[in-house]
Amino acid sequence: MTTREDLEKAINLALKNYSNIAIQAATGVGKSKLAIDLCAKFAETQVDPLKVLIVVAELAHIKTWNVELVKWNFGFGTATIICYASLKKMENTEWDAIIFDEAHHLGSELRLSIFDTLWAKYRVFLSATLKDSLLWRLEESCGPIKSIKMGLQDAFESNILPEPKIHLIPLVLDNTNYNQTIVEEWGKANKRVTVNCYYRDRWKFIRNKKVYPNLKLVIICTAQQKYDYLTEQFDYYKRRYMSCRNDMLKNKWLQCGSKRKVFLGTLKTAVARELLTKLNNKRYICFCTNIEQAEELGGVNAIHSKKKNVAEIIQKFNDKEISSLFAVGMLQEGVNLTDIEAGIIVQLDGEERAFIQKFGRTLRADSPEQYIIYYRATRDEEYLKNALENIDTKYIREYEASN
Repeated sequence: MTTREDLEKAINLALKNYSNIAIQAATGVGKSKLAIDLCAKFAETQVDPLKVLIVVAELAHIKTWNVELVKWNFGFGTATIICYASLKKMENTEWDAIIFDEAHHLGSELRLSIFDTLWAKYRVFLSATLKDSLLWRLEESCGPIKSIKMGLQDAFESNILPEPKIHLIPLVLDNTNYNQTIVEEWGKANKRVTVNCYYRDRWKFIRNKKVYPNLKLVIICTAQQKYDYLTEQFDYYKRRYMSCRNDMLKNKWLQCGSKRKVFLGTLKTAVARELLTKLNNKRYICFCTNIEQAEELGGVNAIHSKKKNVAEIIQKFNDKEISSLFAVGMLQEGVNLTDIEAGIIVQLDGEERAFIQKFGRTLRADSPEQYIIYYRATRDEEYLKNALENIDTKYIREYEASN
């Protein structure tokens, strides 16, 4: 796929043989317009007005879709918009067409069981990426799905999205300063004695729990040593889970991965703060590691699940009363933001979709810039390599602080 015309041609061609179409493309490509255009073509096949159900991820996305319906002249039927959380209310209903926005949210067994009861002549699935396993499961229920993809590189080459400047900011884990701690605890809580030790001496205590039966061990270490420790824990529980498929071990394995990711992300706070001072004349969105980091860097401009006035903050950004947003994942999809000039990714994710959605937020500017902070020789670097695998290196450069 190389041009917008090719994309539309592929969709029109698919309509001749398929009633279920999945459009997998980055934020900024205009998936909602393509879906509305598809509905216009569906309407041409019947006499009665088209009855359309649109399923979205969050309440805020309902407003976004209402704007899109007016903008792209949806005047050939009626549209009902609901959230995935309310999908059960539509169980056993019939529609001319259903649009599943951010269709990866269909992935839970509960939602798939409801999906099985929905009848529609046409279905449109929109997402940055859909796992093959989910597509196969959906096909079991509704029949063949034609998947049409447009990657970021395709969108750049076709001028659907402007060519970006991708600035990489590589960091190296410190292995000199003992400014980190790891806490290991065992035995009876009311009898525990606290002992401090250096990382190299930890096994003296961990391997002698009979000698130290009730202990809170505070291990003093470098950032590199803490990362190595978290990786060892991750690998240990992964091996144990793979050997017996115990759900408790799986949870511990995933928790270790989350702890490692958060640890790397929080280490980037100082570098992120320094970068933001250099971008203070731009409109930007910064994707943070957790709520604490978003609050520390963004203050009143932080938006996350614990903030009650998220919609108000976003509106202030779109009205240009403020020029920065600090998000914790929740702005990856479905909310329209205006005139973003730069994006900062502090937290890298293993999932391609999460990266594409974060990345795509900045790609509607005339000359978009993306700044990605990562640690070399860590999972960060692996995630980054996978994310940029299909993007031309001419867009990618190492960031120079003097820029």
